Amino acid sequence: MKIKKKTMLLASSVVVLSALMSGCSKEAASPEATPAAPAASESSQEPYVVKIIMVDDADDEAVKAVAAEASKITEAKFNTTIELVRYGFSSFNQQRNLMLSSGEKFDLMPSLGLTVPNASNSGQVVALNDLLKEYGKDMLEQIPQSDWDSTSVDGQIYAVRNNKELASGYGYAIPTEYLEALGTDPSSIKTEEDYEGLLKAAKAKFPNMYPLVSDAGTMGYYISYKDDLGGDPGVLEDSTKDSTTVVNWYTSDTYKDIVARRYQWQQEGLLLPNGSTNSESAVSLIKAGKAFSSITNTKPGVEAEIERSTGKPMTVIELVSPYSTTNNINNLWYVPHNSEKPERAVQVLNEMYTNPELANILIYGVEGKNYVVKDEAKGLIDYPEGMDAGNKTYNVDPWAWPNELISHVWASDSPTVWEDTLKFNEEAIKSVAKGFVWNNTKVLPEIAAVNNVLSKFVNALDCGDLNPEEVLPRFEKELKSAGIDTIIAEKQAQLDAWLAQKK
Repeated sequence: MKIKKKTMLLASSVVVLSALMSGCSKEAASPEATPAAPAASESSQEPYVVKIIMVDDADDEAVKAVAAEASKITEAKFNTTIELVRYGFSSFNQQRNLMLSSGEKFDLMPSLGLTVPNASNSGQVVALNDLLKEYGKDMLEQIPQSDWDSTSVDGQIYAVRNNKELASGYGYAIPTEYLEALGTDPSSIKTEEDYEGLLKAAKAKFPNMYPLVSDAGTMGYYISYKDDLGGDPGVLEDSTKDSTTVVNWYTSDTYKDIVARRYQWQQEGLLLPNGSTNSESAVSLIKAGKAFSSITNTKPGVEAEIERSTGKPMTVIELVSPYSTTNNINNLWYVPHNSEKPERAVQVLNEMYTNPELANILIYGVEGKNYVVKDEAKGLIDYPEGMDAGNKTYNVDPWAWPNELISHVWASDSPTVWEDTLKFNEEAIKSVAKGFVWNNTKVLPEIAAVNNVLSKFVNALDCGDLNPEEVLPRFEKELKSAGIDTIIAEKQAQLDAWLAQKK
């Protein structure tokens, strides 16, 4: 396909999305057309390499080829070359932390669990207010103020939120063939008690599979409506209710029920043994035929997204309806303090967010090598002949890049998946505290102490490895000694002040 034709196709898809958004709330950002050609001053800047670190595995040669293809755009516009480095999910945070602490030069990074309060208070990332006004004007215009507020501390913006689904539901992902083999109607599963029956049936039918598995040692998705209130301990136990009382999640009835159930499932052989020490991702276990199911978030197109990783058609059973909190603005992009030229980083980030051609390269790889266009009119793409989820060289994670909503649509997705995502964002239940940003500066010693306690207990309890009747009393005592009540009191005071300002 010639570039000219591709650009026309992409532009038309953006127009459709923009038109859709014209009738929607301003709370959702609409993709815009590709930015105009750069001013001469931009293309004549001194040469610079923007080093981007990204999550998920990819072949080194494929990554180099993608970076070279992307650089054709950024060199012409900004005299900037892109260097791309990818780390697997299991090693990304460790590698990123090593880079941040060593002072190694790099320029852009996804958040992947690094919250705005922690990133800003530690000095690990650059404040963006002035940089956005000069070098990120398109992002500044397209993202609504309420979302900028969700990535700010004391009026300073520290991150650019991804344009993707901005709400979460929760449920379970299962290869469709397994459900068919069991004769199970997914719509009959309404509660975790119902799902327990399905796990028992799966254990009997597929004795060589684990009925439910952890994801690289974690099972942090809960069948609940809790609002984490921007990170750190202290939550709204059920954000669909009117209560604005901040509570200790780990002493809540909801949490106790969840970990008791998971321990029971572990004892009955329904969970992967020693799941908290499992280093394999859930999708890799499903792909290898070792797992019947995993817990997942839900959103438009989630089945197809998991299928691209497992190679198996998937069914997702949703048990928690989509709801939206500040924490749903949690897939972010930062400029690390290690960047030598933050302005050039923001310039490239703005291009990644607004240029469909660049977005497609970084998300999907090189056309003809990593993907092919199957339907030009609908912008649908697929693997090239002879390639599939098992032998691909460049893993695709649109949600982790700045703006998936201007990218191609995978052939296994609905052609309207991006429009569906915008509607999903609009219709999700909104937490009473959405937009509240927690500033943890006053309680950093307590947070450090509490996090040490959490690291000892949470994953093991979440994965059913520990008996909560025996462990929870000690866990709760250690949390109290570490200062969790001080954190919760400070968070409650900040939430009350924020709510008062809204009246």
